[in-house]
Amino acid sequence: MRFAWIAGVLHAFVGTALFFLTLHPLRDALDAHALDLMKVGSGWQAMNGLALMILAASTAARIPAMLIAGGVAISAAMLYFLIFTGTQPAIMVLVPIGGAISMIGWIWLLFVRPKS
Repeated sequence: MRFAWIAGVLHAFVGTALFFLTLHPLRDALDAHALDLMKVGSGWQAMNGLALMILAASTAARIPAMLIAGGVAISAAMLYFLIFTGTQPAIMVLVPIGGAISMIGWIWLLFVRPKS
């Protein structure tokens, strides 16, 4: 479960760093809507990163971990692209698809036994 641990640490770090940046540098650089999107997206990314680290330490759930990590990566990357460029290309449909992939991973965890 090294993959889940590394993905969790990276998601938690990036999400936390971007959330912290909303306090000063990004607060002045982004409009109110983009700032709200950044707070929600970065908080969601950091929370899922922490969950992936817990998952890596307490289960052997490789596939759910990959789904969660991949879904969060897709959604967060597209959301940050939208925030920083202000454009909405056709690939923005990947934001909800990434979220759905992540949620499939969470649902899959219902059927995984924790380590004893």
